[in-house]
Amino acid sequence: MKPNLVSFSEASKYIYHSKTLLVDLRSREAFATSHISGAWNIPYEELSQYQEEMMNYDRIIFYCDHGNHSLQAARELAKKGKWASSIAGGYEEMKK
Repeated sequence: MKPNLVSFSEASKYIYHSKTLLVDLRSREAFATSHISGAWNIPYEELSQYQEEMMNYDRIIFYCDHGNHSLQAARELAKKGKWASSIAGGYEEMKK
């Protein structure tokens, strides 16, 4: 399975579905400053600790500051057969 690269408007179609997990991979400080409502904050460096729990969701949508870490995270879960996406351009692009 391949990871999806999606725009924020595409991702927003799924964000509030019960079997969709939105993950903010930014630092705890950045998350505390602002984030998308409903997102879990799992800093990229801690992601492996939560993989088992994430497997309970049908869709996982990641975002980070610019989209690099989120694409890496989506690739890793897609290799395991999960529907995983990265929001193109990350949080910085969404703020524009």
